[in-house]
Amino acid sequence: MIQALFGFFLVLFIPGYAVTLVFYPEKNEISDVKRIGLSIVFSMISVILLVLFIDVVLAVNTTPLNIVGAILIFSLVAVCIWKAELFFNEKIPKFLSEKSITGRHILPVNLSALKFRSTSENTGVSNNKSQKEEKDDDL
Repeated sequence: MIQALFGFFLVLFIPGYAVTLVFYPEKNEISDVKRIGLSIVFSMISVILLVLFIDVVLAVNTTPLNIVGAILIFSLVAVCIWKAELFFNEKIPKFLSEKSITGRHILPVNLSALKFRSTSENTGVSNNKSQKEEKDDDL
């Protein structure tokens, strides 16, 4: 019974839960029921692809020990990505707000390279249109 529960959680829950944390890093982004459902689906998909990857690409024998090790490594990598995502989601807005307060720009823009229309050009365009309208009226 313990092996069945361990196998269920290892194969059908843990890898998918780690993947859902990568896709939805905040706890309140999706409901718990959706997260559990997605974790089961993502687990099935990821375990199948992982076993095929270690068998075909890496040419490693697919023994139960190798499969469990690959699943654990995959889950740990996904959790590390999730933690890094949370870290950067917290730090980047603080960094951007600090840069805007000090007056430095993150991406410097060369405004002299941009061409703007002057107000005289805008009025010249409207004057040309009005002259064309007057010529049409004369005809």
